Amino acid sequence: MLLQHISKVFSVKNCFLCRISYNLRPRKNWSDETPFMKDLSLIRNPRRTLGLTMHHSKYVNVDKTKVLLQKCIDNAMVFDKNSHQSILVSTATIQGFCDHYQNLDAEKRKMVLLHLSNEYGVQHQKVAQSCESFMLNIKAERKDTTLLQAEERLRFQLQPLYNHLFVLIGRLDGGVKFLTDLRGDTIKFAIQPTCSSEEGRKLRDLSGHLKSTLSLWFSVGLLNLTRVTWESSADILEKVAKQEAVHQVRNWVDLKHRLGVNRRCFSFYHSSMPREPLILLHVALTDDITREITDIVDYSRKPPESCEAITSKTTAIFYSITSTQPGLQGIEFGVHIIRAVVQELCKALPNLSQFSSLSPIPRFYHWLMGQISQALKDETALLTHEEMTSLKQFFNVDGDQESMEHLQSVLQDKIWMKDDATCNVLRSPLMRLCAHYLHHVKYRGYAFDPVANFHLRNGAVVWRINWLADPSVKGFQQSFGLMVNYRYYLQEMEGNSRDYIVEKQVHASSKVTELSGTRCHL
Repeated sequence: MLLQHISKVFSVKNCFLCRISYNLRPRKNWSDETPFMKDLSLIRNPRRTLGLTMHHSKYVNVDKTKVLLQKCIDNAMVFDKNSHQSILVSTATIQGFCDHYQNLDAEKRKMVLLHLSNEYGVQHQKVAQSCESFMLNIKAERKDTTLLQAEERLRFQLQPLYNHLFVLIGRLDGGVKFLTDLRGDTIKFAIQPTCSSEEGRKLRDLSGHLKSTLSLWFSVGLLNLTRVTWESSADILEKVAKQEAVHQVRNWVDLKHRLGVNRRCFSFYHSSMPREPLILLHVALTDDITREITDIVDYSRKPPESCEAITSKTTAIFYSITSTQPGLQGIEFGVHIIRAVVQELCKALPNLSQFSSLSPIPRFYHWLMGQISQALKDETALLTHEEMTSLKQFFNVDGDQESMEHLQSVLQDKIWMKDDATCNVLRSPLMRLCAHYLHHVKYRGYAFDPVANFHLRNGAVVWRINWLADPSVKGFQQSFGLMVNYRYYLQEMEGNSRDYIVEKQVHASSKVTELSGTRCHL
């Protein structure tokens, strides 16, 4: 028997060597299988794995990653009865899976995530059995330990198998960062055009379970608020510059200005990711609530101020809030960092009495252009009688439709912002429509604009709309250069936040309310 086994091994080896030498192609019927199913077949039939990986480098990393994944999860399901902790999975095995996953390209990562969702999600058959056992105990009116055990079994079965793997990964050095990036991958892959609806559903489900786990680990009580200064380490400064999403940092001089005497930059950090800012909040210390973003980011306009002058500042402007980790999307940091920063600033600068943002309106341009197209199609009134009369005179036309066509054409090009006469004609309708957009346009009951939704959830008030506050190309493409101040009244923040979240009520100043009150067929 031993001799037969040895000869069989050598024959298999020679067969594989022949395949390598002559570069033989795989079986034709494999081409009829999807790549995902071929990978699953390797897990189910390890004897094919060696032969396929030797001449199919396309699947080498994926296969090894999946084998490690299977080993991790299978062993993770064996628990010590006393501690309820896994006793079989070695750190090296889990680290091996993480290392292999990180070395995969995007397409292979997506295949591994779908495999994880398909094979290691909630085991529905076991859930049904646990439900049946639980219902039998309920019908028998059992209220002793048996019922509690049935509850515990059901609760355990409702967890996907991959949750146990996530907990074990979280214990590794760098494991929390790995899980954060893993969720970032699920979010990115789920919205790709090439992702089918079924794949998207599975990836979103995986993302949801990861979000629940990460939400506990990133509780605000576990976060540290740190001020970023020009003296901070180089890697932190590089991340602050690279990850700025609202107003691009142009160079190191620009960054130094944003960390200067009359500026503040704060970030939340987690102990498991000490070199990774989770969210960045940039603050400008001013004498009044700023109307234009160039007054803040254009350091050539004003000379640098002295340290003594800063103590007399009365206003803090939040001009940029950036979430730096895509994998933490949906986990609320914004409201906590704003409140923490307000407390920190009040301690250091007791003269501060006004807190406001200077925010972009990212969806206003596309919303308004869509409204104009719809008004032209339906022949409905988008503008007031006074606004339409003014446009007719300016464009020297008689009909409403012609005026709207001219308006649509003019608004598509940024050049009108440099012409005073055009600006004077367009100011009234654009300001009114923007106020209406922020105050009345909703999605599922909440503000349609994502930045407005963020600040209103935090308890702010739509305080003032600023004309041509951002003359940059990005500012035009977002909102025709308009920006808005969301003001934070410290004593009213909690009440405003509750009114918005529960009652879906948008709090706005009297000026904004008056602007948005003149409505047409919108």
